[in-house]
Order: sequence, then C-alpha cells, then structure tokens
Amino acid sequence: MSYFSKKSLTFLRGLHRNNSKAWFDEHRSEYQEHWREPYLALAEDLCEAISLGEPEYELDPKRAIYRINRDIRFSNDKTPYKTNLGITIGRREKHDPSWPAYTVRLGFDGIAIGGGLYMPEAELRDQVRRWFAANPTQSAVAPNDPAFAKHFKEIRGERNKRLPRDLAALAADEPLVFNKQWIFWAEWPDMKLLLDPDLDRFIVERWHAGRALNDVLKRAVAR
Repeated sequence: MSYFSKKSLTFLRGLHRNNSKAWFDEHRSEYQEHWREPYLALAEDLCEAISLGEPEYELDPKRAIYRINRDIRFSNDKTPYKTNLGITIGRREKHDPSWPAYTVRLGFDGIAIGGGLYMPEAELRDQVRRWFAANPTQSAVAPNDPAFAKHFKEIRGERNKRLPRDLAALAADEPLVFNKQWIFWAEWPDMKLLLDPDLDRFIVERWHAGRALNDVLKRAVAR
C-alpha cells in the first residue's frame, strides 16, 4: 500500500501554484489527510527500520519530521509553506551534530536521500579531519563499496579553500581534510516516485548503502 496518493500530488501542485495562507486554510483538510498523515506514517516506518540495525538511532517519529511552515523572518522568499519536507534521523534526536545522521527530502521536487556528518562544531570537525589524515585508507571505504558507489558515487560536502598551516600540510595527502562536512547525497527529481508502494524500502535501501560512510564517520567522531 502506498503512503502517498495522486491526491497528495494534487495537493503539492496546488500549494506550489498558490503558496498563501488563504489557499492553505481552504485546503487544510486535504493537507492533513493526503500529506501530513502519510508523511508521519512514512517517518514511523523509517525510524523503526533504522533503529533495528543501529539502536542508537531510536527516535520518536514526531521528532524526526519538520513543520510545513517556513521561517520567513530572515529570508527574501516570503512564501509561507514548504513544498518539500524532510525526515531526519539522528542519534536519539533529529539533529545531533556530533554523530552522523540519515535524512530524506520529499515533495514537489521528488526525492533526495542522504546522510553523514553535516554540521559538526569546529573542534569535532578538526578532529575528523585529523582522523582521516591519520587513517588514509578509510577515505576509500565508502566510494569503493559497491552499493555506495551505485547510489552516491563519492563523499560530498562543503570544503574550505584555505586551512591553518598544520591542517594544510595534512590535506596535501588527504583531500578530505578540506571538508567541513562529510555527506552522501543523491536526488531523484520526479514527485511521482512518492506513489511507489515500496517507498520506505526505496529510502532504506539507499540509507543502508550510505551506512558505508556513516560507519567510518562513527569511528572518526569517537572520543
């Protein structure tokens, strides 16, 4: 049985064309039935699936989801609602910056699946950099894993152009030292994929492939 339906896609298209409070209030019951409820049901199944293999990711599904309301206080884009929503599963909370996570974004733009260490604090970031420099073979573990390579190909993330002298010396032999984050990420830009009756398996299969990186990162962040 599918989580989302054609009525879910109709709601998303309507919200994309008419992103206003007046329109949303008029279609609130459709949002609740065709978007909010299946969204939460998917989060419940994804949280359960991840926690079975990695118990530290046990999380209340309601804490893994996001509000549809946008924070427009500091944004030039004043549209009030998101047309894509995420589900993020971290270690006992949605965002634990000290531990790799799993995330999926789904909605009008289709599906994006990723994970890894996204926004570590500076001290931990530099610890991970030094760990990769001291363990050079680990940088190839994920890209050489067949499932990871099939779905994600490479370790991604924002990078510094310049580093302190000690780190710059390490980066000469290990390019991942330049990274500020270490993530896996891939996109499937077709919202009709939301109708897949095996949507949870589609996501979990790719998270399992991304675990090749997350397992490396768990060793890197260990204290």
